[in-house]
Amino acid sequence: MTADEVKHMGIFSSDNPVIQWLDTFVDHLLLQLLTLVFSLPVVTIGAAEAAKYYTAQKLARKETVHVLGTFIRGFKANFKQGLFLEIAAAVALAILAVDWFIVVSFDFGLISYGLLSVVAVVTLMVWIILTYAFPLLARYHASLWGVLKSAFAIGLGKFGTSVLMVLCDAAILVGCYIWILYAVFIWLIGGTLVLMAKSWLLTRVFDSLTIASEDN
Repeated sequence: MTADEVKHMGIFSSDNPVIQWLDTFVDHLLLQLLTLVFSLPVVTIGAAEAAKYYTAQKLARKETVHVLGTFIRGFKANFKQGLFLEIAAAVALAILAVDWFIVVSFDFGLISYGLLSVVAVVTLMVWIILTYAFPLLARYHASLWGVLKSAFAIGLGKFGTSVLMVLCDAAILVGCYIWILYAVFIWLIGGTLVLMAKSWLLTRVFDSLTIASEDN
């Protein structure tokens, strides 16, 4: 029996869908770890996030990818813009944190319900924008304002998909908070599964927009 025949036999065959899924899972698991390591200097979080989605989208499109090499290329290519986007995200999140502190800590009577609703909606929209911003930065060459504007437009245009991705991220955060002793495991395994799902959804969204623009 030849090596090729052995390769294409049984459950360990490279053509086995389970083996293919496990290979993809391991690639995304490595992406999670690479993103964590490259984010440790803090100022590189934006570039690391962009590199993660740069690589993940290639995996979602079934391209042949060397995860480490592709991640590093994405990291270098998006370092400057990633830093600017990280700063913008940090400012937005800091403002939201202050808003939530004020709304939760102080009693404004009936107005409190209105303020809570406004802050909740703004939080959702910021979350949606950031969900698309780093993947957009990784895939297209655009200014920071162009990335944010496109993220907002796509987020509203694909609102159902956007909310689904936000809920996936929220599930990981809530899981880590509730089962804090298992937070690392939840982030590593659950986060990897969410990354796989999000990269697939993002690729579908971006590809559909590309096709639509070509038709026009």
